[in-house]
Amino acid sequence: MTTLLETRPRATKPRQLARKRTALPTSRGLRVLTFNIGAAAPERAAAILRWLRSRGEDVIVLTETSAGAGTRLLAEGLAANGFDVLHTSHPRERGVLLASRLANTRVRTVSLDVTLPCRAAGATFELDGGALTLIGVYVPSRDRSEAKVARKQAFVSSLLKELGKLPLRARERLVLAGDYNAVARGHEPPLPGFFPWEYALHDELERIGLRPAHELSGATAHPHSWIGRTGIGYLYDYVHLGRALHGSLGRCDYLHGPRERRLSDHAAVSVSLHLT
Repeated sequence: MTTLLETRPRATKPRQLARKRTALPTSRGLRVLTFNIGAAAPERAAAILRWLRSRGEDVIVLTETSAGAGTRLLAEGLAANGFDVLHTSHPRERGVLLASRLANTRVRTVSLDVTLPCRAAGATFELDGGALTLIGVYVPSRDRSEAKVARKQAFVSSLLKELGKLPLRARERLVLAGDYNAVARGHEPPLPGFFPWEYALHDELERIGLRPAHELSGATAHPHSWIGRTGIGYLYDYVHLGRALHGSLGRCDYLHGPRERRLSDHAAVSVSLHLT
């Protein structure tokens, strides 16, 4: 039985996504996908849903969702396919949809006290070998206006504060996934147009033990997930793994097929974990 939940913007108490079940054997691993859907209207959302149904991930994090009909179509379609769905919705904001289909697994929501609650969604999965926490996040974009800069900076600060408050065990077995709307300090090519606190988002994630999956995979080429109008590639979409998961990564792939088919202007990111 799947459960479709739509959280309110200021929800603070964890809510259970699915009834308690026996723990899932993890020998087959865990597959996670994150994809920015650009607030898809119904026609494009239907195409995204068909693509997602062709995939084999266990957990899906969709970012830049909306309160509109397209996101509802995706949520209801994933629920009909056996996913438990958590959508953080706000009528005037973009958000995150978290969907999981881990059979025989207890799933509990995780609440984060961030400045824009609809832009973060979390859940803890009780797996053989221990609990694993997954948080999906959609960091606000900005222009150079003071209001949007302050809004984004406040969200980033509150997110880092909440991640730092997680119990050590949860942080070490954490998967953080989504669109950060900020590149790392060592981005290739160098992109100097970001504020120091935007680069510092990545520095702080590293400091608390979270590393990007593409680096852990040993990839030789720097990936990009969004291509600007001038053809310059930006790495905005990430999956970060806590310390206890660094050795569990099987693959990390940046999937440009949906971007090239104009399902979105972002590439999707898929990772596979071999948990113990």
